[in-house]
Amino acid sequence: MGTKRIVIVGGGAGGLALASMLGRKLGRKGKADILLIDRSPIHIWKPKLHEVAVGVIDQSIEGLLYRDHGLKNGYRYQRGALEALDPDAKTIQLSALYSDNNELLMGPRVIEYDYLVLALGGVSNSFNTPGADENCIFLDNLESAERFHRRLLDGLMLLNETQTRLSIGIVGAGATGVELAAELHHVVESVKEFGYQNISKQHLDIHLVEASPKILPQLPDRVSGRAQAVLDKIGVHLHLGVQVKEATKEGFITQDGTLIEAHIKVWAAGVKGPDVFADLTKLPITPRNQVEVDACMRVKGHRDIYAMGDCAQLILASGKPVPPRAQAASQMAETLYRNILNRLKDKAEVPFEYHDYGSLVSLSRFSAVGNLMGNLRSGDFFIEGHVARFMYLSLYHRHLASLFGWFSAMVYRLAQKLLRWQRPKLKLH
Repeated sequence: MGTKRIVIVGGGAGGLALASMLGRKLGRKGKADILLIDRSPIHIWKPKLHEVAVGVIDQSIEGLLYRDHGLKNGYRYQRGALEALDPDAKTIQLSALYSDNNELLMGPRVIEYDYLVLALGGVSNSFNTPGADENCIFLDNLESAERFHRRLLDGLMLLNETQTRLSIGIVGAGATGVELAAELHHVVESVKEFGYQNISKQHLDIHLVEASPKILPQLPDRVSGRAQAVLDKIGVHLHLGVQVKEATKEGFITQDGTLIEAHIKVWAAGVKGPDVFADLTKLPITPRNQVEVDACMRVKGHRDIYAMGDCAQLILASGKPVPPRAQAASQMAETLYRNILNRLKDKAEVPFEYHDYGSLVSLSRFSAVGNLMGNLRSGDFFIEGHVARFMYLSLYHRHLASLFGWFSAMVYRLAQKLLRWQRPKLKLH
């Protein structure tokens, strides 16, 4: 047997962490060939995409280049998007790669594997709402965050000249929608420092539309209630218990026929697997485009294919699926790392156990709220303010540690802070 080929498709929180750990353990020593595939050349931690969208962070500082990181951490990187999978031949096919000018850079490619890991993450679920795909921005990846950023800059420039109003509509009051709404108000209050003298928060209308009767519907009432109080205070228009039946160029039409006007429309409701999964007919795909996996994250019926994160449906012993959270993807990467090492040593694999450490939501500079699961006592406890903000940032530091190791992560974070100290507080280009 030659060197094992471990192919990981998707460089999100879970996929990149797994590639980093396997690369440092096996790739550097030539014990396995670790290949990471992603459609983007840059990794941004998904919970930070809303900050890229409003310009609070610059991807040139916060972004991680896969090719450079792979060179230093023992894995190879190849740019591409999954198009087809043949489990019998143990190959995947990547779609053709084009330049911004639509020039062909690389044709379709076939990649062979011994072990395949699907870690493509999830995308927002429009639930087939008419007009959503055509008129809304889905903050699922760096490309969509940059598209929102360009639309926002155009809107601010026009607003500064005309002093009319800019309306932004967000469907879905989960963490992404709530954090984006808060960050937008912060940005509008900050742009005066950069020459936008005719803009104030009174010129901005932010509409947050949620079908549930409360924001952050998956979180405890105390967390949701405190976050809602902050959004009310800064002037976000909340439309709770409201369903959208159509998205148009003018805005969102609700079930009762009301039009919620929005110049910029964001869809941040629901989670499903990537669209390409609908074409992978040889795999067990759920109606939500997720692939079914067993307790060890093996795709059912395919021992050498694994899936993790939001693109996978893993049913826990409680009968509930693993929730679509970054902490779940990180935990799955750690378990899968141990299991692949066990496979290579002909040892038994261990089932995944999910540990809920609570949830944290950043409300820009206004506040942060969350609940932490108690380890020393039963139940959980509520936190907010500076403590919650510190815990929120610690999650990002933990993510960096999985990519670099703790010492290198601290150096990397220090370098980021020094660069940001010399850069504008907002990215206005």
